Amino acid sequence: MSDKRVLIISLGNIANTIYTLPVANVLKAYNYRVEYAVSERGFSVINKNPVVDKAFLLSMEQWSGKWLNSETWESFFKVVNRIKVREYDIVIDCQQDFRSLLLFAMCKGKRKLTYSDAKGFSSIGANEIIDTAMPSLKTNVGNIVERNLNFLKYLKMDYDIVEFPLPSSNFSVILRYNPIFDSFDKSKKTILISAGAKNENKRWSTANWTALISNIKNDYNLLFSGSIIDKPFVKEIGGEGFVNITGETKIETMFDILRKVDIVISGETEITALAWAVGHPNIITLFTCSSPEKFSPIDYTNNKKYKSLYGNLPCQPCSGNDCFDDIAKCRNFPTVEDVMRAIKDCSN
Repeated sequence: MSDKRVLIISLGNIANTIYTLPVANVLKAYNYRVEYAVSERGFSVINKNPVVDKAFLLSMEQWSGKWLNSETWESFFKVVNRIKVREYDIVIDCQQDFRSLLLFAMCKGKRKLTYSDAKGFSSIGANEIIDTAMPSLKTNVGNIVERNLNFLKYLKMDYDIVEFPLPSSNFSVILRYNPIFDSFDKSKKTILISAGAKNENKRWSTANWTALISNIKNDYNLLFSGSIIDKPFVKEIGGEGFVNITGETKIETMFDILRKVDIVISGETEITALAWAVGHPNIITLFTCSSPEKFSPIDYTNNKKYKSLYGNLPCQPCSGNDCFDDIAKCRNFPTVEDVMRAIKDCSN
């Protein structure tokens, strides 16, 4: 076992953690023992991941809104103290905001890396603050995966391909969902639709979804998916009239489902990140308030079609909480016609 050890900090949602996996993959190839500090959502892709040797779970969702509670701090420091006693050669803060501030400051590392534009005072814990304008770094730093890969550039670690290592397939999941795919018309491509989002302004409009479904329902097998909170919206757009597994799946079961579909249509959600990591389906991402520059999937293999559709309005992108209109204008874009053209292109 290698005596070189690295800690990657990623305390956001599952997408944030997925975006760090190419970095972990290269570090493993350089014979590092790879350890993670992750939240509950991120743990789904780290647990039993072939390139991860150890994971520390910080229950950020459970603790959210409870930071005035002494029991929350007790639970937090219980995990942090387990990390503090470990000596790391490298610590990489991929979170770079207030959530990683204390952990990054308290853990021990010979080299503790973050960027000069890190938020929430999180750079306090660093001993190497990387200038994002360094000529040796990649220029496409708007994209979050490329930004993470710049840590490798800084460390002078070369790589030929960008891969997202994931946990192995779950045979019980395959057996459970195979009948759904067996029931589909084999002459048609299968589209997985993930229409919901926690933030309403990240959802494409009801009218657009309804019109799109009406236009494609006869030519494609449709499969609707999402979290349990998405069920009312999926019902509103007519998803219950098709194969609908919304609210029935866990994150870890989605890997095998995504390997069986041809096209994913989604807003900027965790499903987009999961599909990108799986690498099989073509992806059409409908950006409303989010930044396509930051979150658009990049095809590193030149054999997939990733379409990022966007209204390009003057107010875009935003946090999703800044719009005072009853219905955010960005939710009306892209147009249904734009999405239809993207589907046709992905089908060829």
